Amino acid sequence: MAINSLASALTISNAGTASSNTHSKVGYKLSSQEMNKLSGREVEPAQKEEVSSELPAHIRKMVEQLEKLKEQLELAKEQLAKLQALKNQEDEAVKVQVETQTKMVMEIQTQIMSLSQSISDALKEAGISDPGVLMSVLV
Repeated sequence: MAINSLASALTISNAGTASSNTHSKVGYKLSSQEMNKLSGREVEPAQKEEVSSELPAHIRKMVEQLEKLKEQLELAKEQLAKLQALKNQEDEAVKVQVETQTKMVMEIQTQIMSLSQSISDALKEAGISDPGVLMSVLV
């Protein structure tokens, strides 16, 4: 009996040590900026300017508009989050504001998708088929 209790005590003790060892050996976690850079979603500003300068003027204007829409989307999402964080969600005025802001966010997202497709089509018409250019313009 004494051996069994000693064996179980050692097993419990070893299990606790093993789990604490695994918790202390946490690997390096990439930041979102590092992940974007590695995946190619983040383009260096100089490289992005170089790609933009090679594009036809009408496509550059479309890309500028896309960037403005993305900024508007971020602002609209922030505003929606603030409205949703309000404590008086039962108030009719707040409900209407949340609904209106949600519709605005969806409309901007639709505009972004439509403009992205138009940019893609314009690049094809201009004979630009390099996937790197396409990604740097649309992301």
